[in-house]
Amino acid sequence: MTKEEVVSKIEAAFADTPSPGTEFADISATEYDDEGIVDYFSGTTWRGHKVLDLRYHEVALSFFTDRAFRYWLPAFMLAELEDPETADIIAAGIAFHLTKSDFADSRLRQFTQREVEAIAAFLDWCAREYGEDGICDKRFRKAESAVRNRIREM
Repeated sequence: MTKEEVVSKIEAAFADTPSPGTEFADISATEYDDEGIVDYFSGTTWRGHKVLDLRYHEVALSFFTDRAFRYWLPAFMLAELEDPETADIIAAGIAFHLTKSDFADSRLRQFTQREVEAIAAFLDWCAREYGEDGICDKRFRKAESAVRNRIREM
């Protein structure tokens, strides 16, 4: 799948994903310093974010509630596809949060089948694009496998 096809798949799959809400508890799973993620994301959609802003707020992938993670994940995936150099560690963070974080299972259960398929396409693209050194390929393939296992469970 080309980058453009992955972008289209993400945009279509997440078009009707419900917003988590605008309150602190809707967005941040922390009870303390959220490093500004609630201020930044509250009242926004997953569309239209600048890549540099999402790179700055990459920690949100750790702090989001499950619903917020589901809602804003497409923004982060699209940022990676738009400008991988500026996105920097975003793709690796996505792979981590879908496989190794304490919340990986609960987060994966939030997604619809179409959303999971779009995430798998994104991870496949990352594995093909960044897989030259072997380490990244394994990371993205492991995350893709976890996502595809979720599809089989649905």
